Amino acid sequence: MGINVSLVNSTATYRQTGVSRYIRELENALRVHLPDGDSLVRMGDSHNRLRQWPPARLAWEQTVLAMNARRQRLDVLHSPVNVVPLAWGGASVVTIHDLAFLRYPEHLSASRRAWLRAAVRLSVQKADRIIAVSRSTADDLVAWLDVPPERIAVVHSAPSPAIRAIEGAALEHFRRRNMINRPFILAVGTLEPRKNLPTLMRAFAKAKRAIPHDLVMVGPQGWLTGELQHAVRDLDLGGRLRMTGFVSDADLGGWYSAADLFAFPSYYEGFGLPAVEAMRCGAPVLASDTSCFPEVLGDAGLLLSPDDVGGWADAMTTLLQDSRAREEMGGRGQQRASLFTWERTAALTRATYGDAVRLLRRGPA
Repeated sequence: MGINVSLVNSTATYRQTGVSRYIRELENALRVHLPDGDSLVRMGDSHNRLRQWPPARLAWEQTVLAMNARRQRLDVLHSPVNVVPLAWGGASVVTIHDLAFLRYPEHLSASRRAWLRAAVRLSVQKADRIIAVSRSTADDLVAWLDVPPERIAVVHSAPSPAIRAIEGAALEHFRRRNMINRPFILAVGTLEPRKNLPTLMRAFAKAKRAIPHDLVMVGPQGWLTGELQHAVRDLDLGGRLRMTGFVSDADLGGWYSAADLFAFPSYYEGFGLPAVEAMRCGAPVLASDTSCFPEVLGDAGLLLSPDDVGGWADAMTTLLQDSRAREEMGGRGQQRASLFTWERTAALTRATYGDAVRLLRRGPA
């Protein structure tokens, strides 16, 4: 079995979040679940240039990766980020994280949008089995790309073991080290249009007189952040807005644990991992009522329209003035988050590999 790890990244940018974390955690968990006699081959882990220059990685995936997979006689090749090598003739599995490039094309550059439209459509036609990280993404594959439901396996992602709750003296040390002097609302994610952070900032601006909290945004710079920059300038939140940039997984657990509330107003997510991370650390969660959020949060969080600035302001104010409600919501969230584990993700992924191999050997009906 082979897995394309060329997008695993250790730099302190958005490229270390999201799909990089998915590949890293999946690979680690898969190795625990390998039957005797099976091995997992890392493809692309020694090519630093692939991580630094996307055109080189895309060319490598469609040429050298396929040749290397044939040379190593892999029985199945897993492409964990949306695109398979079309020249590969063995069994193939592709993970589709979301179809944001179709649902919200205005949130991407024209070149990236064009590439994804072509490459993902061809990849889901080519792959023997498709992993969708949520039922919401699976439904999008059926509706937007006409993928037969029977070719899709829904396999949820999970939070990293490195992101965990801290309390007591460890939490107080974290607060001092990061100079946290006031209670705060937390948002986590790459700074990009889909995350809808200007709406959160406008809601916070409406609520700030009723609450003593700051708004903290944790996450690296992404792309097309013009609206966000305008909101920062126009709302003039002053010292009550803090933008930390990228932080490590170990520190993420501290930010979630220290927050009184986690807010995730994104227009669209494939799985919405930060919401699960926040629940795991006991933070009550407000999230959009779109895409995967009803599926992932269940009754453990509060869902709101992503465009309802007044609704977000009222919900934040109400919860932040009711410590008992926050505690109850945080407890439900921790129970909900316990359902998502990398052990389960790896076991279902391994089963999907077997399905792909059996389908290829059986051939066309």
